[in-house]
Amino acid sequence: MTAETQPENSPPHLLQKWSDELPYQILLLERLLLPEGFPFDYGPLSLDALEAHLLEHENSGEENEKWAELVESATAYLGEVLLGVAGGAWGWNTRPVDGRPGQPVICPDPELELSPVAPMLLISYALRVRTGNAFAEEMARLRQTVTARQQAIPGWQPVKEYTPLVDPRVARPEEPVLSAWLAERSAGLSAWIKDAFDGAWRWNYHPGTLDWLEAVVKQRFATATEFDAARDEPFVQGACWYLGEVIRRNKGAVWQYIPFDPDAEPGAPGSRENVWTEVPFVDQPDKRIGGAAIPLECLRELLPEEDGDGEPNERRRGLKGELFWFKASSYAHVGALLTRLGMVSWEKADNVLTEYARFAHDELPPHEVPDALEAFGVAVSAHADDVDDLEESYTSLLKEAAALTDGAVTITDVRLHGGEYGEILEFTRNGVLVTQDTEHHSFDYLDHLAISEFIGHVDPDPGDDTRRFYLADFVHLREATYESYYVFATPEQATVLEKELGLDLR
Repeated sequence: MTAETQPENSPPHLLQKWSDELPYQILLLERLLLPEGFPFDYGPLSLDALEAHLLEHENSGEENEKWAELVESATAYLGEVLLGVAGGAWGWNTRPVDGRPGQPVICPDPELELSPVAPMLLISYALRVRTGNAFAEEMARLRQTVTARQQAIPGWQPVKEYTPLVDPRVARPEEPVLSAWLAERSAGLSAWIKDAFDGAWRWNYHPGTLDWLEAVVKQRFATATEFDAARDEPFVQGACWYLGEVIRRNKGAVWQYIPFDPDAEPGAPGSRENVWTEVPFVDQPDKRIGGAAIPLECLRELLPEEDGDGEPNERRRGLKGELFWFKASSYAHVGALLTRLGMVSWEKADNVLTEYARFAHDELPPHEVPDALEAFGVAVSAHADDVDDLEESYTSLLKEAAALTDGAVTITDVRLHGGEYGEILEFTRNGVLVTQDTEHHSFDYLDHLAISEFIGHVDPDPGDDTRRFYLADFVHLREATYESYYVFATPEQATVLEKELGLDLR
C-alpha cells in the first residue's frame, strides 16, 4: 500500500503530506516570513539568525496563526539544515504534539546510529532555555558524531536522501527538440525584433525590457483565445524565447524540455495532461527552491480569457514579476558549481567562501558573476576604466592568464612600443615572440579588442589539454562601464557555465 492510499492519519500519509508541503514552507520562510538579508546558507550562520528571530518574535504579540506559520516553516528549514550535516531522511514520529497526530523528525544516516531529531521539539527547547545557541549545539553534536565516523572510516560521508523540489538536482539532458528550437529562435532574433518592434530595440535582455514585451503582447492579442490561435507563430515563439532568455541571463536558469512519455502516469511529467510536457521552460535545478516557469503560459496569463469585461488570469504582476521567483547566483552557488565541474578544489572553494563569508550568499547581479569566477581563480579580467600604466597592465593580465594554465604556457618579455601611446604589443610565449597591433587614444585605457585577439595565445597547445580562454558576455546595465572577463575552461565546462550562470562564453 502506498503513502497516497494510506488512512488520512497514518504515519506514511502524514509524512507524505509533510514532504509535499516542505518546499512551500521553506519558500514561505525565505520570501515572506524572514527579513531581507537573512543568510540562507543552510549552515551555522543561518541557524543562529533563525533562532534569534524566533526568540525575538515569540512574545511580540503576533497572531497565533502567524506564529504557528513561522514555527512550521522554521521546522522545515531547520530539519533540512540538520539533514545536510548528518545525512538521512525525514520520518514521522507518532507521539501526539499540541493536538497533532505526531510530528516530522529527521532520521540521520543509519550508520551514525543516532536517534531521530524532532526539529519542532528543538525549537520548543530553544524558546524555553533562551540561550540563543540551542540550534548550534545540536548541529555541533551531529557533526561530532559524523567526524568520529570519518576518523574510523576515512573517506566516509553521510548520505542525505533527496528531498524533492528542495535539494539541487542535475539538469535534464538537452533534448534534440529543445536544441533545435533554441537554435531557431536565436537565429531568428533579428527578424523577430523587426516584426515585434520595427527594429527599435535596446539594452537586450535587461529586465526592464519585459515591460516593453508585455505591452506589445497586449497590443497584439485581446484575449487568451486569440493568443492560443497564434501560439505556434514566430512572434509568440520568439516572445517565449526572449522571456526565457531574460530569466536565464539575469538569474542563471536553464532551458528544459520534457518529451512525451507514453508510459507516464496520467498527470505526471511526460503525460499529455501535464502542462510541463512538450513545451520549453526555464528552471533552476541547481538551486535550492529554485524557480521554474513556462514562458508560453506566462505570456498567455497576461490576457483575459474572453472579450468584454473579462479579467486577465491570476498572473497580474506582469512579466518582470516572474524574476521574483528565481534565485540569482551567489558566491556560494558559483563555488559549488565550480567544484562539481572539477574546476576548483573543495579546499579552494572553502577558502574563498570563508574570505567572503559576509556576502557569500547574497544575490549576484549578472555583471558580478564573472567577477566571482575570477575570485575562485578560473578567470582573469581586463580593467575597463583608466589604468596607471598600459604596459604594466598588459603584463599583469598576460601573466595572470598564463598562471591558470598550470605551467602549460609561460609569458615573458612583455613590451609595448611605437606610436604616441604605444601601438605594438610584444611578448614571448613559451620562447616564441608574439606581436599584436593595438590602438590607444590615451595612456589610460586598454585596447579591449586587441586583448580579445591576443588572449588566445595563452591557450595551451592543442592536444590533451582542451582548456582555453572564453570571453564572458553578460547582461549590461545602461550607461555603465564593465571589465572584460576571460574564463579558462574546457568546452564541456564552458557549456555548463553558460547554461547555469546565465553567461555567453565565446
